[in-house]
Amino acid sequence: MRWVLIIAALVACHAKAPSPRDEQATLLTARDRDDVATMRAHAWGVFTRIQREWPAWPRSDVVLGRTDRIFRPLQPFRDRGRLVREQLPIMFAVAFDPVAAQHIRRYRLAERAGVTAFTAAVPEFPRDAITIKLVWYPVHAHRRTMLPVWDDAPGRRGGNPDTTWRRRVPVDLGDFIHAELHAGAELAAARAASGDPTLEPGDHVVLIGMHVSTKEIPDWVWATFWWHDRPDAGPYAAGRPPELAGAAAHYLMDVAYSDAHPCMNPWLEARFPGGTTSNCLTCHQRAALGATDYLPVTRAVLPEGDPYFRGKITTDFVWSLALEAR
Repeated sequence: MRWVLIIAALVACHAKAPSPRDEQATLLTARDRDDVATMRAHAWGVFTRIQREWPAWPRSDVVLGRTDRIFRPLQPFRDRGRLVREQLPIMFAVAFDPVAAQHIRRYRLAERAGVTAFTAAVPEFPRDAITIKLVWYPVHAHRRTMLPVWDDAPGRRGGNPDTTWRRRVPVDLGDFIHAELHAGAELAAARAASGDPTLEPGDHVVLIGMHVSTKEIPDWVWATFWWHDRPDAGPYAAGRPPELAGAAAHYLMDVAYSDAHPCMNPWLEARFPGGTTSNCLTCHQRAALGATDYLPVTRAVLPEGDPYFRGKITTDFVWSLALEAR
């Protein structure tokens, strides 16, 4: 893809960077004091820093030695026995930064996953490892695309899926991080994942959401971002740094270092029952080889010896390894 990232140049800083140990201590202190402002500032900093880097990161299929699917549709799920499928043409991909990718390859997780001899937990990722989940929406070049917008609707039984959102806005590519679609495997993947066979070369995909997870603390830092047409309003805009400008400044953010508060992406978790009050960490703690599904969403912190982990191999909070590396 030819990426279009509109981001202001970062101010050079010649001060000595804190050591990883000092940085971790700062983040853990912020977590323990429930210092939301510090946690948000750090997450915004990570988002700003990776803008020039993440388009080159390998997708999970590549790291795991599989054919790269490029785009994938959101998985259906069951709600009280009823199979629920996404109604909008939303697509996703998972990618790893070079540190996380090297860690997976070094331990040959793709080959060893599921082998009976591999009985220990997946080795913890390095502190500077980053994983991301990208959420895409297709946009036609020659006709208007209307995008639903989540306005922090209150939770409801049955969730708050995108089909219930009350507002839609026309897509202006200049307000989105976006990529042009090219003929070949990329276009075929977008057509299949979105269910839109009319997509053509020259159409685009816009980034509507991104989960960002960093291993800077033992249970990871969890930050999630989503596009909004009013990006400077409300609590999810708080603390955005001025150097994050252009299209990248159109994204709101929520963050979790623990289970203390809900933290979810409206494009991904709001569709689940209870999803608007779910929490990234308490979901990802259940990531393990032998798990059959990522649901139900949960807010409970499971102790190490919880029966849920019996017969499973934990994957250090990384669901893509638990569900894809089979």
